[in-house]
Amino acid sequence: MSIHPTAFIDPLAEIADDVEIGPFAVVEAGAKIGRSCILHGHAQVLASVELGENCEIGHCTVVGAAPQDLKFDHAIPSGVRLGSGNVLREHVTIHRSSKEGGVTLIGQDNYFMVGSHVGHDSIVGDRNILANHCLLGGHVILGNGTFLGGGSAFHQFVRIGNLCMVKGLAAISQDVPPYTMASHTNQIRGLNVVGMRRAGLSATTRQNVKEAFHQMYLAGLNHKEALASTDDRTWEPEASEFIDFFRVSTSRGICHPG
Repeated sequence: MSIHPTAFIDPLAEIADDVEIGPFAVVEAGAKIGRSCILHGHAQVLASVELGENCEIGHCTVVGAAPQDLKFDHAIPSGVRLGSGNVLREHVTIHRSSKEGGVTLIGQDNYFMVGSHVGHDSIVGDRNILANHCLLGGHVILGNGTFLGGGSAFHQFVRIGNLCMVKGLAAISQDVPPYTMASHTNQIRGLNVVGMRRAGLSATTRQNVKEAFHQMYLAGLNHKEALASTDDRTWEPEASEFIDFFRVSTSRGICHPG
């Protein structure tokens, strides 16, 4: 273990024996730091935060601060849980849950660029990239393998499906279906064909998703009619995932082509 002498480490924190902690970093009581993690200078890992193995916490990043909820009782115990292999660059903030005993949940192998933010009670999957100053409001659900552009902002309770790509500076207050590209204000710009190809989806699968996209968005049907029209054929799993996204009750509505 390598701990800089200026770091503040509470004796009640649980830290693996090969962790590196830089100058003026803070690790509070109740925090758990997994093997091979690196905390850079001035990083803060607060109480009830769990870091999986091989996580990197950048300079001045804060994990586990109280949610930005004016009604929140700071005495409520809650936390943040990160899986393995996550990289949080400088000035990233991830807030703990607003629910008693709840956690803000981050999967594994995500890359959070400078100044990105994850609000309380959000659920982030695996292998996502959040570019600089990307903002996720509270209770956002983010799938796997997405790329969220710099300065993009997501309203609380929004869902973002797998393998999405969202343009920088987009303002998203509605759900973004899987495999799509979104930009501007709640506008779907088409399918993330390049992302699907890079993820290993076959040409047949990509074509099947394209057909599902056409049926839900471009066939001139309303929401109920479009869903009904998909019931008379068999879809590949990825296309079914796209269609089923529209079946889930949502408080935000779903983005549509601009």
